[in-house]
Amino acid sequence: MNIAEITTYKEGGAYTHVVELVKGIKEDIVIITGNTKKSGYQKEDGHLYYHIPLLKSIWEVFFVNPPGSYQIIEDLLKERKVDIVHFHSPLFTFLYGMLKKKEFPLIMTTHYLLDVKLNDSAALLYSSFIKRMTNYIGKNVDRIVCVNEDYIPVFKNWGVDPKKLIYIPNGVDTKKFSPGKSKFENKFQNHKLILYFGRLHYQKNVDLLIRSFKLIKEKIGKVKLVIVGTGNDFDKLKKMSADDKDIIMTGFVSDEDLVNYLRVSDVVVFPSRGENASFTLMEAMACKLPVISSDVGNAKKILGEGRGLLLKKYTEEEIAEICIDILNNEKKAKKIGENARKYVEKHHSWEIISKKTQDLYKVVIKEKSLVKK
Repeated sequence: MNIAEITTYKEGGAYTHVVELVKGIKEDIVIITGNTKKSGYQKEDGHLYYHIPLLKSIWEVFFVNPPGSYQIIEDLLKERKVDIVHFHSPLFTFLYGMLKKKEFPLIMTTHYLLDVKLNDSAALLYSSFIKRMTNYIGKNVDRIVCVNEDYIPVFKNWGVDPKKLIYIPNGVDTKKFSPGKSKFENKFQNHKLILYFGRLHYQKNVDLLIRSFKLIKEKIGKVKLVIVGTGNDFDKLKKMSADDKDIIMTGFVSDEDLVNYLRVSDVVVFPSRGENASFTLMEAMACKLPVISSDVGNAKKILGEGRGLLLKKYTEEEIAEICIDILNNEKKAKKIGENARKYVEKHHSWEIISKKTQDLYKVVIKEKSLVKK
C-alpha cells in the first residue's frame, strides 16, 4: 500500500499526529507539506517528505501555495502509484485541485476548531466559514476522520453524509511522555512550578495565565511559571513578562527537554480559547500531572471523572484560585495525575490508533476499486 499524508511541517497538532501515526503503519509513505519555504524531497528522522513552497500563511491555519502546485502533487502521486491520500487540516490551496478532480481515494482528518471563545460577530463569521468548508470537503472525500467524537453529530447536522464520518482519536506516546527523573530538578529546587507548553498564539490565551501568575505569587511564595514554545505572540508575551524574574520563556525546546520540564512541574495550565483534541493536554496527563484547561474541544471528556480541572469563568482570578489549591494540596494533585495517566494509557496509545487508521485505508481503497469495476 502506497500512502500520501498531507500536513504541516513541524507545526501544530496535525504534524504531531501524522509523525506519530506513520510510525505504526509499515507501508510506503510520503509526507507532503505546504507551510515552509522548502521545496522537493527530503529525508528526515526516518520519514520521506515532499515540500511544496509556501507563499503566504493566514493565521497559521490556511496556507497559500504557488500556482500550479496541484499539478506537481498530482504528478508526484501518479509517479509513486499512491493508493490513498490522507490530508490533515490545516488546509493548503493545492488541495482544492485534488478535491475537484477526485482522482485518488481521499480521507481528511479534522484538526480544526469548531468552538472558539471569540466575540459574537467573530465567532459567527468563523463558524459560518467552517460549516461551508466542511460541507464542500464532505462532498468530495471518501471519509472524514474526527479526532473529537463530539464533531460527528455537528457534521451530520450540517448535512455531511453520516456514512463518511468516523471517530479515531489523537494519541500520545506514553513511553516518551511519562513520569520520572528530570535534569531540571536542581534548577527549580525548592520552587513550585507551573507549566504551559504549546504554540504561542492568540488562540492559546497565554496572556491570561501570565496575568494570573501575579495573583498566584501573592499566595505561594516560591513559585515559577515556565512557558515553553514559540509563535506569533512570543514577543508580546516576552515583553509582558519581562519585569518578573519568576516567569521563564524558553522558546522552542527539544522533545527531550519538554519531557524534562514536564517531569519537574507541579501543574500544567492550558487557558486556550479553542481546541479540537489537544495533544498537549494528553502529553501532560501521561506524565501524571494535574491539568487545568479551558472547557473547549474534548477537554471535558478527557479530564472528566477526576482526571483534571476545567475552567468555567476564564478569568485570571479563577486560574489563580485553582492553581493555588492544587499547589497547596499534594495528595489531591497526585490522585488527579494518577487518574490521568491510567486514562491515556487505556484509550490513546498510538499503536491502537495507527491500526485503526490503516484498517480504514484498506476499506476505502477496496470501496474505490469496486466502484471502478
